[in-house]
Amino acid sequence: MDTTLFDGRRREVAAAILSFFEAGKTKDMAALSRLHGPSDIFSKFDENPPYTRQSSDQAFVYEQAAFANISDYNYSLKDVKIDILGNVAVASFILEYSGMFVNDYSFEGTPVHSKSRVTMVLAMFNGEWKIVHEHFSRFPDMPSVARG
Repeated sequence: MDTTLFDGRRREVAAAILSFFEAGKTKDMAALSRLHGPSDIFSKFDENPPYTRQSSDQAFVYEQAAFANISDYNYSLKDVKIDILGNVAVASFILEYSGMFVNDYSFEGTPVHSKSRVTMVLAMFNGEWKIVHEHFSRFPDMPSVARG
């Protein structure tokens, strides 16, 4: 994603979204947890089980497991649209990612690739954009990706 295509506030939102995926790539779990909004308003629907609405704590556990068990993680964000509504931003984009899912118990790896539609809602808290809702939806023709 080329953040220079956005104006000031949209660029800030784009940077927060990129920080989320970069934290996963670098396995910086502390940074990952700081990007979520307050737990009493955060929610997530994921493209992987469980398919129920996740709280902030639940989402963080699954995100940690996913990012910790994938190596050679690469991603790209395409067709990014960011709308600013006061102190709330709604971002939608296409996420493509790939890597190697590593099962540490069997010392085996499985290649993964996914293309998903993503919506993220961010809100301003103390001058920082935080994710308050995420919804990931895999394109129907993409295979399911196992997670640890």
